[in-house]
Amino acid sequence: MGRSINAFRSWMAETLSHAVGNPREEKMTVPPAIGPQPYRDDPRSGR
Repeated sequence: MGRSINAFRSWMAETLSHAVGNPREEKMTVPPAIGPQPYRDDPRSGR
């Protein structure tokens, strides 16, 4: 009985993760920004 309850809890957690979304996974799949980007070059090399 305890094994089936743990399996059900695991299934519910996975179902909610798919329904609501996982922020960690969503951050990894964000596409790059489109359009001109600000220039951020800050050269550190000196003469």
